Amino acid sequence: MWMNLLLTLLVIPLALANLIGPLLVLRTQKIPARVRFSPADDARFMADRDPTFKRLDQQVRELDFDHLGSSALQNDHTTSYFSLYAHPREQAAAMLVTMATGSKKVTYAEFTQLYADGTLLDVHNAPVLPSYPRMDCKRGVRLPAVNELKVLLNTLQALRGLLPNSAEAIPYPGDQGFKPIEDFIARESDELVRLGYCHAEIDDNGRRALTLKGALLLTWKNAIPGKLIFTLMEQRSTRNLLTGSHS
Repeated sequence: MWMNLLLTLLVIPLALANLIGPLLVLRTQKIPARVRFSPADDARFMADRDPTFKRLDQQVRELDFDHLGSSALQNDHTTSYFSLYAHPREQAAAMLVTMATGSKKVTYAEFTQLYADGTLLDVHNAPVLPSYPRMDCKRGVRLPAVNELKVLLNTLQALRGLLPNSAEAIPYPGDQGFKPIEDFIARESDELVRLGYCHAEIDDNGRRALTLKGALLLTWKNAIPGKLIFTLMEQRSTRNLLTGSHS
C-alpha cells in the first residue's frame, strides 16, 4: 500500500510536468527570429558581470582572442548577456554567455568555426541541454565538465579536421560586428519553421510562436524522463563526433 502511494506521489508530478508543461510553454514562450544587437558600453558591461564571467574573459584574452563587443538578448523570462571575440590568426570565434533567469545564472564559453555556406561548427561547455533540435546548419559538441578554455579550443580544432565539410572554413568577419550572429539566428529560426517547431509568422518584436511540436520538445528536454533520454542521446552523438564516426 505504502509503495503504491509512493509511486503515485512520484508519477503524478512527472505526468503533470510532461502533459501540462507543454501547454504552458506553448502559451508563454516564443523564440527569436530576427534580432538586431545593440553594442553595450564595454566598461559598464564588464562591471556588471560576476567573477566567473570575468575569469573566463581573462582566459579568452590569454588565448590571444580580441574582444569585438558585448550585448544582450531578452527572451521571455531569460536574458542572455554575451561578449564576442575573434582570433587574429586562428579562424575561430569565441563567445562568453551568461543566461539569467530571475536569480539563477548560468555562464559558459563557446568556440565557433564559420563556413562559407553559413553553417558553423561549435564547441561549448554549457551546463544545460540546448533547447533546439539538431540541425544541418550547426554541428558540434557540448562538454559541460570541461572548464579549461584551451581544451575547448583544441576540441574545436580537432573536430575541424575530423568532420567533412564541402564549404571553406572562414575567419569571423570582425568588421561586421554582430551581424553574422544575427544572420545565423535568422537562419536557425527559419530552419525551425521548416522542421515544424515554430510558426512562420514573426511578431513586432521579431519573435515566432512555438508549435505544439516545439513546445513538447522544449518541455521534454527539461523534464524527467525526457531530460535523461536527450542527455544520453547527446552523449552518444558527442562520442561519435570526437572519435570520427559521423553516423
